[in-house]
Amino acid sequence: MRWALALVFLAEAAQAEIPIGPSIGSAWLSEPTDRYDHAVLGDALEWGALEMTLASGVLHVVTIRLPDNRVFEDVEARLADLDGDDRDEVIVVETDLARGASLAVYGPEGKIAATRFIGQKHRWLAPAGIADFDGDGRVEIAYVDRPHILGDLVFVRLEGDRLVETQRLPGLTNHRIGDDFISGGVRDCGQGPELVLASLDWTRVMRVRGGKIKDIGPMPAKGLKIPPC
Repeated sequence: MRWALALVFLAEAAQAEIPIGPSIGSAWLSEPTDRYDHAVLGDALEWGALEMTLASGVLHVVTIRLPDNRVFEDVEARLADLDGDDRDEVIVVETDLARGASLAVYGPEGKIAATRFIGQKHRWLAPAGIADFDGDGRVEIAYVDRPHILGDLVFVRLEGDRLVETQRLPGLTNHRIGDDFISGGVRDCGQGPELVLASLDWTRVMRVRGGKIKDIGPMPAKGLKIPPC
């Protein structure tokens, strides 16, 4: 159950002012809410807030609370340095109750960038991985746009205050309706990071490396796992 993710983090927030440019030490989703009736991740609960600890000499906890027309519709908050400044950003799925999901990037002071909302309620996207997928020295975020309907694997890169799409590949997925987890992910077999996903009909295991899709075998009976190299 995703209740397991609602860990209790207890910390005394220092009274001193948070310095400019603190580093994010950890991040998690909190404040479960049933105000969105999608239940694509297996239950009626999503998250109303994002919390992060800031490593600035003294422990600080920052809470970013969404308005009532938004939820974080995700299984975790992911940390990655997207802009090369040696400080992590937080990557999470943020959903508008009327307009569906978007991929959002947050920092200690709030939202940095986001993709457009899909445009319709009960439409979701599933993060797939974060790495330098095209070998240019810059990090991309990969996600599957509408993994149950459309199945487009999308790569985006943080450019200032925008997430810019760099590539889109059709016919792939990484989530089944009702699962409380996202399948597949990133591996590196010595030729750079690659993604392991499923074909849209869940019959084949697919690899994406260097912008190319390859079928690497039938779907195991136990479902999609990252196979050994």
